[in-house]
Amino acid sequence: MKITGNDDTLAVFLESALVGTLYNDQPLAFEYAAAATRALTPEIPLQAGKINTSFVHAFFENLLPEGDQRTLISLRHHASSVFGMLAIIGGDTAGSTVLLPSGQLPQPASYQRSSWEAVNALLHGGDGAAGESGELAGGSESGPRLSISGAQFKLLVSIDPDDNPLLPLGNSPSTHILKPDMVRPDIKLFASALNETIVMRAAHLCGLPTAAVRYRREVKACLVERYDRYRDVAGVLRRHWQADFCQLSGKASDIKYEADGGPTFAQCFALLRTHSVLPAIDQRNLLRWLFFNLYVGNNDSHAKNLSILATPDGPRLAPFYDLMSTRIYAGLGKQFAFQIGGENLPGKIGAPQVQSLATSLGVTPKYLLTIAGDMASKVDAAVALAANEIGQDLSPAELVMAGRLQLKIAGIVKQMRARML
Repeated sequence: MKITGNDDTLAVFLESALVGTLYNDQPLAFEYAAAATRALTPEIPLQAGKINTSFVHAFFENLLPEGDQRTLISLRHHASSVFGMLAIIGGDTAGSTVLLPSGQLPQPASYQRSSWEAVNALLHGGDGAAGESGELAGGSESGPRLSISGAQFKLLVSIDPDDNPLLPLGNSPSTHILKPDMVRPDIKLFASALNETIVMRAAHLCGLPTAAVRYRREVKACLVERYDRYRDVAGVLRRHWQADFCQLSGKASDIKYEADGGPTFAQCFALLRTHSVLPAIDQRNLLRWLFFNLYVGNNDSHAKNLSILATPDGPRLAPFYDLMSTRIYAGLGKQFAFQIGGENLPGKIGAPQVQSLATSLGVTPKYLLTIAGDMASKVDAAVALAANEIGQDLSPAELVMAGRLQLKIAGIVKQMRARML
């Protein structure tokens, strides 16, 4: 993407409305446009002049991908700063934020027709295929976007009425996120896409609000429907505003874990009290999410995977996403993302820790243990049903994953029930 105009500023839009300017200062600074009528977040209130608080840096930095995906963007585009990478991929971020070079305006949506065979080559064809992304997008410099916030490699796509993939061009909004199997040279993460699809479906079957997912066998990837996109009465694709809990807490993406100084579970619980129009319902769902993650062995359930979403009724806790069983992989972290009663090793979390958590949240231990027991009674059957839904025509390795998931989660639930309930 070639930056025109002032290379040290980016125009910031919410949907198609200009709200201000991002400055390539150290730290990042933001200034609202004179005509702006809404704030980026409640933590960055409408005011005159440049704003360079920690919330400004956190809001914009958390729009970038993490880990190897951020490194890939840096190497491919020779951009190493947060500002430089936002100039590359800011056209379609999480939520309604659009960042464009100074002087440019959001353009009408346009898409490159593709096929699942071409997408498969892009995802699994190695560095050479990834490097041909511009060719798949008709030779445009603003070819298919290979990123969105999070650490895993992702491809942003839209799906046409005939279930074929479309590659968004320029600042065109995507409707889905395609997440292939994670690949690392140091850890064997087999069939992670199937893992995520089954666990996400199981969460839905347990009654949790989740993003809709499907397993695309032809590309061995989890296809996630974006909950921050919708079609208006005219059928035009629009963006919903959202902000994750790191953005709302003024924390950069590398401070998403409580152990690193990121938001605690009690702080996330309190954010719903101040940001949700239905805090009691959303707080209960957050508690159910916590115990679901403990039971399925998802140790990577950190604050950045929680968001506030603008809905027609007001801001609410967003549907849950990025749910998978990490404990099935021996090389991943053994600590739970949050401390529960001062303990982050799942094998040491029992009734005393749950009671301590209840005190820190201002709820009764009985209420918390009732939620824990209710979720424990549902998880096993939900995982089995989700695996059975997807289980046709799977490869041997995928069938192994489906079977191991059920056995692993059943074992975790049995052990945690004995300690907690």
